[in-house]
Amino acid sequence: MTLELREAALLVDALKAPPGMDITAAVGTTYTLDLASLLAIPVAASFTSAMTPDEEEPASLLETIRRYADATVLFCQAGAISVPPRYRAAMTFVEESVVEIRKPKGGIFHPKFWAVRFEGGGRQTHRILVMSRNLTFDRALDVIVRLDEDPETENIVDVAELVQLLRDLPSQNAARPVAKRQRDLVASLADSLGVARFAAPAPFDSGRLLVGRPGKGRQPFHKSCDHALGVSPFLTQNAVKRFVATADTWVGIVSRREALDRVANALADVEEVLRVKDVVLNAQESADVVLSDTVVAPEVSDAEAEPSRDPIQHASTRGLHAKLYVQDVGSRSTVWLGSANLTTPGFGGNFETLVQLEGPKRLVGVDALLDPARRRRDLSMLVEDHVLPETLPAAVEDEQEITEFEGLALELASAQVDVALTAQSGMWQAELRITPCPRLEELTASARLLSLKEGDFVTVDDGAAQWNGLDLTAITPFVVLRLQGPSRSRMMLVRANLTGDPPHRRGAILARAISSPEDFLRYLAALLGHPDDAMPPDDPGHGLGDRSKWLRGLRADRILEDLLTTVARAPKRLDTLHETLLQLDAHPETRDYVSDEFREVWRSVRAALARRRA
Repeated sequence: MTLELREAALLVDALKAPPGMDITAAVGTTYTLDLASLLAIPVAASFTSAMTPDEEEPASLLETIRRYADATVLFCQAGAISVPPRYRAAMTFVEESVVEIRKPKGGIFHPKFWAVRFEGGGRQTHRILVMSRNLTFDRALDVIVRLDEDPETENIVDVAELVQLLRDLPSQNAARPVAKRQRDLVASLADSLGVARFAAPAPFDSGRLLVGRPGKGRQPFHKSCDHALGVSPFLTQNAVKRFVATADTWVGIVSRREALDRVANALADVEEVLRVKDVVLNAQESADVVLSDTVVAPEVSDAEAEPSRDPIQHASTRGLHAKLYVQDVGSRSTVWLGSANLTTPGFGGNFETLVQLEGPKRLVGVDALLDPARRRRDLSMLVEDHVLPETLPAAVEDEQEITEFEGLALELASAQVDVALTAQSGMWQAELRITPCPRLEELTASARLLSLKEGDFVTVDDGAAQWNGLDLTAITPFVVLRLQGPSRSRMMLVRANLTGDPPHRRGAILARAISSPEDFLRYLAALLGHPDDAMPPDDPGHGLGDRSKWLRGLRADRILEDLLTTVARAPKRLDTLHETLLQLDAHPETRDYVSDEFREVWRSVRAALARRRA
């Protein structure tokens, strides 16, 4: 690995399984979360083509999302999930993947990483991604570091701190109780990560993963170095001063124009003050215009650098968002990359993750990253000198308190949120309960289920609200909370604990997406691990499509073989198939989508599954 920005892999590419393997456990963390981004990961990792935002999801796509979501847990800051512009059936299958972390005192939950286990062909391997980006559709400049398991490596990256964080999050920091499935998956991954051996990406030769925790101020940098370079979109006075003071010969800071001007006093003795080139920002702004119809920016953004301002704001989807730090000491260099901004909360108030990597200065040092004479597509091509204001602003102490309004918003999002379901003449009633509900004084709170329309907000009275006459497909634990005051309002999405949830709901949603025998076969292909066969053809008139080799050669013995393999390797997948078949059989118009030949095969498989579980 080098620090050239062209080598920062896209997240979906970095999460793709090695050939012949599949994801069996994936645990991630993010500050802000866009549910559509979470849905995009299994789609991009599995299919050679993707659905457009306006298309309804076919059953095969829903099944693939369900399969990946069942192996995924994502931790995020409570109150920092953006409200999507549209509810999609696919969101049903990521309900149990999302775990919200309550806001820690004096900071936020801000780490950004994925830890993944792959299995297949009798083999098991792991991968860790350490990032500066949130799980949103932001198009800002970010960094991703990929660490792969290598049992033979001598260039080891110590991941013990990350493993301990995984063990702690479900029990110590979750805003609401974590389901047993989620706890077991996280614990299982922590156990297997703990004995895995990870290789430092070349040309680095060693490293370790660092976890910052609230209240434990920790700057991992060397106390003294020859050269130092800090890249961070947000800055605060004291954090910048401490970092700058480590450099004996040369120091550079790269940030956003506004952030640099705000801490100009701390930059008075810095040799190079740089910002992202205006031409780069203009190009990104042009891309924003082109993509604005297809990508919706999340409603929340980073706030760790300016804690006195609202921590839940409209995000800037362009510009600098990467966080990396370099120190040269003699012929060696140390690089830190990850989630922590060069701010007081970033190194003391927040949960954060950084990967620390060591290597030869000539390959990974400051000059290797910033020297334009090398004619490489690295950071030097993206930045330009920034002239600080002639009149320096008065130096101020770092502020760490959020506004009272935002404190109430995060307190509301971190409360116990329950939705109780009751059958009601073929429909459903949902009753919301928030405990304890913070005292709102002159503020009012309202709520709606994410599946309902904007006009379906109801007032939260003493922590309670209710909706009646809900269709099965409207049931969801995702609740939109709206906090309103005399001069401002805030909307945020939370995941409630759902009680009384009908056990057949997911199967019913899958069944409703099946409208033909071909749809059922594509759904079956997705369930059995043949993703290219699962996607609808580019030309609907072509039936199963040119890619459908598995489907075109389909015979009863092949289906039986694949189903029995699934019984042995992933029997839980077949529970969803059983639910889907029950839903199809419940309606005369859909019963014929499943052939008699398949039903005969399925009876044999069900018997084998029962024997295995007995």
